[in-house]
Amino acid sequence: KQWYQRRVRGEILNRCIHPEIAKVVRRRLIWEFFKGTQLVVLDIPLLFESCNIRPYMHSVVLVYCTPEQQKERLMDRNDFTEEAANARINSQWSIDEKRGMADVVIDNTGLFLDTEAATKALVVELKKGIIPIRNILLLIMASIVGFILYNY
Repeated sequence: KQWYQRRVRGEILNRCIHPEIAKVVRRRLIWEFFKGTQLVVLDIPLLFESCNIRPYMHSVVLVYCTPEQQKERLMDRNDFTEEAANARINSQWSIDEKRGMADVVIDNTGLFLDTEAATKALVVELKKGIIPIRNILLLIMASIVGFILYNY
């Protein structure tokens, strides 16, 4: 019963705070876009479950490890018991569900050096695609502002 009550309170809390967090993130993403930032990385464990900011993103990258590795790493990093680690993992969609929704998956099941190399290669590829999109959008926005200023 206590577990259920904590879960319900957590869900209520999430429904209250996640929309506000999403607003802050959306504002920051828009600000970074106008500043000309080439690449913004967001670490959002509950991206698929709760945030409505997917439309503001060029790509969603999932760093994948097996569910067993996920539990072991969570226990090591956060000094969680197995029960606490399972509770945290079970409060989210499964990593395999998320894997199917991501645009890019980085395999983190092996050596750190392999994950690091894959990440660096991805950053290069993402930067290639982002700059032209940003320039096109800025041109469209400048045209709209120019039209409004000219006609009014």
